[in-house]
Amino acid sequence: MKGHHLRAWLSMLEEKPHLRRACSLSIVGWVAFLAFVGLSGPALAAQDARVEPQTQDTQKCDALAELNLEATPGGPAVITSAHIIEVPATGLEHFIFTQSGYGSLTPERASHIRQYCNVTGYVAPQNKFVLKLPLQGDWNQKFFFYACGGFCGTLFADAPNLGLARGYASATGNGGHESALGFDGVWAANAPELQEDYGWRSNHVVALITKAITTRFYEMPIKYSYIVGNSKGGQAVLLEAQRFPEDFDGLMPSAPVYDQTGRDVLAGAWFAQAISDGHGGSVLNAEAAQAVHKSVLKLCGAQAGVEEGLVTDPPSCKWQPEMIACAQGSSGSDCLNARQVAAVNRLMTAVTNSKGEVLYAYPYIPGTETQWVGWNYFGAPRAGYTPRIANLQVPVQHEKYLADEKIRDNVDALKYDFDRGPATLARSRRIYDASSFDLSALKARGGKILMWHGWADGAIMATSSIGYYEGVVRAMGGRRQTEDFFRLFLVPGVHHGGGGPGFTEFDSLTALENWVEKGQAPEKLITGRLSNSVVEHTRPVFPYPVLARYSGRGDPKRADSFVPFDPSQR
Repeated sequence: MKGHHLRAWLSMLEEKPHLRRACSLSIVGWVAFLAFVGLSGPALAAQDARVEPQTQDTQKCDALAELNLEATPGGPAVITSAHIIEVPATGLEHFIFTQSGYGSLTPERASHIRQYCNVTGYVAPQNKFVLKLPLQGDWNQKFFFYACGGFCGTLFADAPNLGLARGYASATGNGGHESALGFDGVWAANAPELQEDYGWRSNHVVALITKAITTRFYEMPIKYSYIVGNSKGGQAVLLEAQRFPEDFDGLMPSAPVYDQTGRDVLAGAWFAQAISDGHGGSVLNAEAAQAVHKSVLKLCGAQAGVEEGLVTDPPSCKWQPEMIACAQGSSGSDCLNARQVAAVNRLMTAVTNSKGEVLYAYPYIPGTETQWVGWNYFGAPRAGYTPRIANLQVPVQHEKYLADEKIRDNVDALKYDFDRGPATLARSRRIYDASSFDLSALKARGGKILMWHGWADGAIMATSSIGYYEGVVRAMGGRRQTEDFFRLFLVPGVHHGGGGPGFTEFDSLTALENWVEKGQAPEKLITGRLSNSVVEHTRPVFPYPVLARYSGRGDPKRADSFVPFDPSQR
């Protein structure tokens, strides 16, 4: 094996953590391997020098491995590796999760990045990070941070590519711990420091450290800093705005679980009790969800004045599951049985205690049934991923492992007491919730927030983002005082952070950049709907509360055929 081939292989393992785990060798194994291919340390170094002469960028990148970060704000921290990576001819790897908000992945948007300095490390105690630095001539003098989602615990090395492709110095972290993919809460058992890191601290300290590395590498300051994230990552973006408003200039939270304790525990238990079949499964299934969707579209599929096959204003859709209840004594794939009607009714009802007091105000809404799979009934098995019903799993994992300093005993979502349980969650709310509506410090320093949420989100309802936004409007003294630094966009037919049957293609990041850097407030997003991987339908999405309505003239598949309609002015 030639030296440059070996280096390429090692770079690939550095770039792909899942391959690195699959191909892991002990130290003895590495020595044996190098001996087998005939490369001692000096021989490999000699081939390095012959095949790849040290460029200034390479030297600067390699030197980062020796950078002392013990006294750096946010630290102590350690860099574990720093080396140049060659981008393959196929381009930067796409992020494993489908993400909307970054523009269509079309050839004309192909990245010009061909090499970058890949830096890995950690901030004490367990806040791992990866930082990708374009070469000097490719850097746009900006910083991009992707906040992890779910229960975090995995360092997704491809996440920074969303910013790297545009020339950003781009970073992400693991949320302060390592854990299994999904909603694994065991890492938090009896670990209060890790809980605090995951809840609010990790992204802040990792951002400070990776920014310090960035300025050291380029020997010049960062002009603008941006943070993005979806779900828990969206909540992390809001926490940055609330607790550390000086960290970022532009913030793009999508589908933020701002009331994480309420969604995980209270709503999770409520939804679990709604769907449980008593045997670890659900009374709902794909046939029931399809029957619901067909009925919902029949009633509410043309809310914008033209048939779109989407629910574009779910709060005004008055669909009820009784509309498709099976006749007594009958059953079928196009109707709901009595248990399913009861389950859907509860899913679409706010969480309350025995006094009728609302504990969580964001139940399921019409149009989300296209993403009930995995949340309210089992999906199809996938390689390396155990089928789950998240609304049965999440409330138990959070209450048992994340809520207290020590493991909480006798946790059962199906027996959750909505009268006594909420009072035991004060600590959880302090650590994990991004519920402050006071964003005056961010506004005062000129920061901007572009928040978006998909109306078809089956994990966190878009109405929760409306609830947060309205809270900020009240705290800031009105809509006008809020819109000059914070705007919310609600996108029809988009699932949790991306994908779905609707308008999944749009570029909210560029809209945010223009707002921060040029003072151009986003008056609308032009969104696209795919057909056979081609955008064949566009429509505008206006800042909440303004809706798009078909003008009655022109092609209803073109954005310029829609006009704004403000229901608050009626």
